[in-house]
Amino acid sequence: MPTCRVLIAEAYRALKVLAPGDDPEADELAAGLEAVQNLVLDLHAARIPMVDVDVTADYSASENQRVRVQAGAVVEVTLPNAVAFTGYVDPDDYGFSLSLAAQPPMGSTAAADGLSLRQPRDGARIEVVGTLTGLYVYRADINAWVDATGLTLDSEMPINARDASHFGALLAERLADSTPAAQITPTLARRIAHGNGAMMLRLGVPRDPVQADYF
Repeated sequence: MPTCRVLIAEAYRALKVLAPGDDPEADELAAGLEAVQNLVLDLHAARIPMVDVDVTADYSASENQRVRVQAGAVVEVTLPNAVAFTGYVDPDDYGFSLSLAAQPPMGSTAAADGLSLRQPRDGARIEVVGTLTGLYVYRADINAWVDATGLTLDSEMPINARDASHFGALLAERLADSTPAAQITPTLARRIAHGNGAMMLRLGVPRDPVQADYF
């Protein structure tokens, strides 16, 4: 499974700063970890909008929700094992649909039955703000919500293992400016372009069908 340390070393090797088998120095690890955290937050901000939910009592969040805990409230926000198939606010409409006025559904700790409940989609996010704070990303490959903030060198990355190489290429691009000996070769440039498309489009993740509304 990809950790921050592994991807930092991969990025420096891609930049020809490290030889195969070598480990980054302490200052390289520190710079790399900062870049990893910033890149994770950039990817979070670049994906579909979050649905805002205000709570004053215990709440079971659903995917792609930003749960705002009101000032003075003492609540527990539960990360879901399953989410509703239908009846949820569609974050892909970017505010053009009246569906955004609907009450967003809660998640569930029950098993996904394939009828009314399904498993969260890979890369789904839950953000908690207010008196509690946190950002969690669902990794389908390990069936777990992973904390995307406060990363350490040995933290599990909040990305599916299949995207590790793509993330490593984007990390190399980010580290290039602060690494004097870095070399962006033509091969790495192609990896960066491919990685950017893969991380943004995420073609392997199911999406809801788009239905035209002409009236």
